[in-house]
Amino acid sequence: MSPRKPDPEILETEWDIMEALWQAERATARQVTEALVDRRGWAYSTVKTLLDRMVDKQLVQARQVGNVWEYTPALPRQRAQRWAWRRFVDMAFGGAVAPTLAFVAKETRLSKEERQELRALLRQLESEADDE
Repeated sequence: MSPRKPDPEILETEWDIMEALWQAERATARQVTEALVDRRGWAYSTVKTLLDRMVDKQLVQARQVGNVWEYTPALPRQRAQRWAWRRFVDMAFGGAVAPTLAFVAKETRLSKEERQELRALLRQLESEADDE
């Protein structure tokens, strides 16, 4: 079995298109254009070009339905987020997760509820690690 190919880099503009596709699950270029009109204001031809490039990068799958092309995300949201997170941690913090989390916690000024959720998550992770 050959090793899995690394996920391709997702550019800022591509994140917007991926978000529209994740929400819709499948959409035509026109539907993606309409979904992004307020955020980006792109022309249909721009969205179509970006979608075609994303098909080439294997971020998106395309299939012809009648006389239109329908697009679906080829990459699950969580895998894309995992890739983006790993890249951020590697680039900005040399791969060190704890300093990254400390930075995020301090810089975002977590609410009391968010801090409680984070503590509960850490307790859960500790408990799971103790069970191993």
